[in-house]
Amino acid sequence: MTQQLNYFEIFGLKPGFSVDREALATRYRELQREFHPDRYAAKSDREQMLAMQYATRINEAHNVLREPVARAGYLLELAGVEISPEQTTADAEFLMQQMLLRERLEEVRGEADPEAALDALSREVGDLFTAEQDRFGRLFVDGELEGASDSLLKMQFLAKLQRQVEELEEDLLGDF
Repeated sequence: MTQQLNYFEIFGLKPGFSVDREALATRYRELQREFHPDRYAAKSDREQMLAMQYATRINEAHNVLREPVARAGYLLELAGVEISPEQTTADAEFLMQQMLLRERLEEVRGEADPEAALDALSREVGDLFTAEQDRFGRLFVDGELEGASDSLLKMQFLAKLQRQVEELEEDLLGDF
């Protein structure tokens, strides 16, 4: 393995948004065993250092490829598109939808049945996230990098909202 391989090449995967998660996990375990630093304890300092670098790169690649938002960002990066952390979508309708969803999240505790309200919100956000992933995949395959970039920005919003829903769920479960 060389440091020049991209993350897909490390795992022997074809670059693309759709990833066989089972194949990724299987190959990850194989590579972890192959480059585990303990296997190089009796080797030269250089071999130990290379094994550590490979193990680190394998972990980085796995973390990026298993997460849809990170994978989408990496694909755009490979295509020469850079997304800055300050960048946001200009889609006013989407931003309004996000505001309304966040308001609903804030109001969950005051609902007659907070668990049911949170479940409904969680499903809705999950469906939106899945739809946006599908949209990104189509746009990227079609070479529509500007649209794919905007889709990535929307996925970032939705992923953050999903985390907030999960945090509230954990918090509500702690209240019972």
